[in-house]
Amino acid sequence: MFDDGIEDFFEAIENNTRREILRRLILDNTYAFEMSRKIGISQQAINKQLEMLLRANLVTVVGVIPSSSGASRKIYRPTGFSTMVVDYSSNFLEVRRYPIETEENVEVDAETDSEFDLITHLKNINHRIEELMLQRARLVKSKDAILGKLKQKVAEFSPDPLTYEILTTFIENLSVKETAQKFGLPEDFVNEKIKKLLN
Repeated sequence: MFDDGIEDFFEAIENNTRREILRRLILDNTYAFEMSRKIGISQQAINKQLEMLLRANLVTVVGVIPSSSGASRKIYRPTGFSTMVVDYSSNFLEVRRYPIETEENVEVDAETDSEFDLITHLKNINHRIEELMLQRARLVKSKDAILGKLKQKVAEFSPDPLTYEILTTFIENLSVKETAQKFGLPEDFVNEKIKKLLN
């Protein structure tokens, strides 16, 4: 089960038109009629997709401009920036979303502001991100192996279905409080189950 914010995000970006709208807005703040013209679908369809992006907090209205053909036009820009990590392995499925804070005049650690230095710096950052992701993948593989062994021990130890559910939930979240809340049980009761597994 994912939280509502992640569910809304997935629902918003699963549609190709909504992804194209976001790409256009990343390039430049604009209004629905202009996006309709560039993407090649009706303004009504664009408005419908914008409503979903607004609900998901992926776009926001930053102003209006007058129109000679009717009502004023809303200007949209992207918002709610984040990086998403999905781990899907044989022993767990986990989705995490980390906000990306946007600040004006962010320092760029490049030699100069020349195009060459900025591109070189960008390549270095991409390389570092790739290295971190490869390292992360190795850690996730180790995590998966550990969870596999723990789940096997839980299956062998559990005397009843409730104990099994409690312990498998605990090894996924490693929180007595969260596990107790999920099942509506006292924390002391959950703790006793865990202690018996660890002894």
